[in-house]
Amino acid sequence: MSFGIALSGGGIRGAAHVGVVCALEEAGIFPRSVAGTSAGSIVAGLYGMGMTGKDLKSLVEDLAVNGYQLIDADYLGLLKAGRQFLRRKPITFSGLIKGKRLEDYLFWLTKGKRMDQLKRRTVIPAVDLISGLTVAYTNDLHHLEPIKDVSWQTGVRLSFAMRASCAVPAVFQPKSTGELCLVDGGVTDLLPVNLLLAAGEKNVLAVDLARHYHGADCHHIMEIASHSLSVMSRRLSECASVGEKLLLKPSLPKGAELLTFDKMKDCMAAGYEATVALLPQIKEIFAETVKEEP
Repeated sequence: MSFGIALSGGGIRGAAHVGVVCALEEAGIFPRSVAGTSAGSIVAGLYGMGMTGKDLKSLVEDLAVNGYQLIDADYLGLLKAGRQFLRRKPITFSGLIKGKRLEDYLFWLTKGKRMDQLKRRTVIPAVDLISGLTVAYTNDLHHLEPIKDVSWQTGVRLSFAMRASCAVPAVFQPKSTGELCLVDGGVTDLLPVNLLLAAGEKNVLAVDLARHYHGADCHHIMEIASHSLSVMSRRLSECASVGEKLLLKPSLPKGAELLTFDKMKDCMAAGYEATVALLPQIKEIFAETVKEEP
């Protein structure tokens, strides 16, 4: 019996997913498939291409110190939008952060690999604002279950898929290409369990960073956008059976916001602790996967 992990979005709080992976690997438990949205897409993509929990932990430790260098704010675009507003002209500003530095960094980490070159079954969703469809990028188009309003695609660069899935509306500029205008996969699938099931994985461990997250006292535009997605997703998930075998809900540290990189190690520790606490249940439910590394 194989099993997979579905990882939700959450900005830097996604470091909690790395703690989950580390705890699973220490226990000799290795997922065969992975799906991730937004921040979860980065962990899913890197894990899907073969990075270990130890590799991901080193990455988190580096980003906790140097992550702010990935933020390329569009100051000129913001000034232009102000002038357009005052002159009552159409505003062309699409997001506070360009996202090019992030995509370049992801391209470097992934060595330019395409989705169809990944080792594990991997699913990364984004949302096309033009068609309204969820675009689910995966490494294998065989044996996929059709889902309404979902378009399955492959062949794109892994860095492209991750960048598109991370485009939190109003915070990151959309990833536009051809006829697509792609934003955060969390608009429709903050916790992509259904997509992993449709990709053929019958047994899913889900990691939800939205359940125990509470917005910070200081409501700025980035937190408003991020927390709005979390609230929307939580309400929608309450109306439907998601389908995972077990739901992991790490208790995240106070003050961990969308881009508070200095909180990444604390979030990673929270994911690790939550996983260790549930290891007896994880081993019981996914018993046949123990000691079976891909």
